[in-house]
Amino acid sequence: MTSPTYTQDLTLTANAYKLISLLFGPPSDGLEEVLTHLEQTLAILKPKLIPLVNEMKSLSDSESKLEDLTVDFAKLFIGPFDLLAPPYGSVYLDGQRRVMGDSTVKVLKFYRQAGLNLSDEFKEPPDHIVTELEFMYYLMAKHIETGDTHWLLMKEEFFEDYLSQWIKDFVARIQENAKNNFYKNLAQISLELFS
Repeated sequence: MTSPTYTQDLTLTANAYKLISLLFGPPSDGLEEVLTHLEQTLAILKPKLIPLVNEMKSLSDSESKLEDLTVDFAKLFIGPFDLLAPPYGSVYLDGQRRVMGDSTVKVLKFYRQAGLNLSDEFKEPPDHIVTELEFMYYLMAKHIETGDTHWLLMKEEFFEDYLSQWIKDFVARIQENAKNNFYKNLAQISLELFS
């Protein structure tokens, strides 16, 4: 039997993965709600990170600020010429800044072992930061739901073999190249939570 504190901590950590995954997606009108949920989660999990979230809120609280975030998002994660902070694990794990390398195939295999398939609507490679963070959330949620440690062991293995191997380089590129403190703060929060 697990303690209520253990379950609460795991639930908060799972929620943090989900919320961070949403923040690594394109900026949208729902940003304020996501940031509020993140603030509530971090208030218990890592209170020292609250000032970073508060600054992120102030940097995204108007339409013109959302436009600024969208420009920074595109420059960091989309291009068109050079990705300043590629959001794909294979770029960091397989070398030569290559997307869809051997590590991507292994990540996809991991998803399938968990009984998941990528939606046809999702147009990014399987090792995109959003997908990997959502997968971590999924594995923790399955453990909380079922109590089966298999899910937690799978989460630990996936984190050690993939996400932990590239998250530091990824967030360093964000901190180096972001024009807006929103993404610099997101990088810092990610580093504190996931490394």
